[in-house]
Amino acid sequence: DPDYYEFETHTFFDDAFEISDHSDDDIQVNRFVKLLVATIDDAASEIHQTRIRLRPPKKYPTPYGGRLVWTLPGKTKFIAHLKDKDRIRHRKRWSQVMYMYYLLGHRLMELPIPVDRKDTIAENTYLLTLDGDIDFKPNAVTLLVDLMKKNKNLGAACGRIHPVGSGPMVWYQLFEYAIGHWLQKATEHMIGCVLCSPGCFSLFRGKALMDDNVMKKYTTQSDEARHYVQYDQGEDRW
Repeated sequence: DPDYYEFETHTFFDDAFEISDHSDDDIQVNRFVKLLVATIDDAASEIHQTRIRLRPPKKYPTPYGGRLVWTLPGKTKFIAHLKDKDRIRHRKRWSQVMYMYYLLGHRLMELPIPVDRKDTIAENTYLLTLDGDIDFKPNAVTLLVDLMKKNKNLGAACGRIHPVGSGPMVWYQLFEYAIGHWLQKATEHMIGCVLCSPGCFSLFRGKALMDDNVMKKYTTQSDEARHYVQYDQGEDRW
């Protein structure tokens, strides 16, 4: 089946812990993590259009905080990474660096398989980056994957994003997003390099991210003015 794929969902809580209600020396997960745990059954039921009750997640302590792992009805994994900002750098850019090194460095490169097999897996491994408020259909992802399959030199592809709602602010955003997609990105494509792939809905090829000095460059700590603009102001953009 040319459309067969193995799928995992990872979500990152940038600051998942707070001081415990019982002791100032202990920490506990914050209300956002508790909300996820409380509503995940409702989300699964909405998708499958029937009442579903998932098994409680497996809990793992990690050097960066903790990890919760659910097994969904289709046997795919939903993994919540809970970051403790006192143990690891927080903010979105560092979460992106973390999950790319985790998925491509730790999960892939440490497999006990030959190097050429790792290269093949990296060629066919894709990372779909999403914002929490993005709503999309499966065929939107399939379209991006098809673009990757057609061109092995394609490192990233992004969907066209548009806001929903009404009112002057939404009208302005519709215009702004359309200009960015149809004019700016189309022009950059013709020149030869699209300068920005927004993190709200983009698909990245694993092998492209693992190329020489790609992920490592994004770990640059900001110590010059241009670094703050390039890395921190647009921290979800590659």
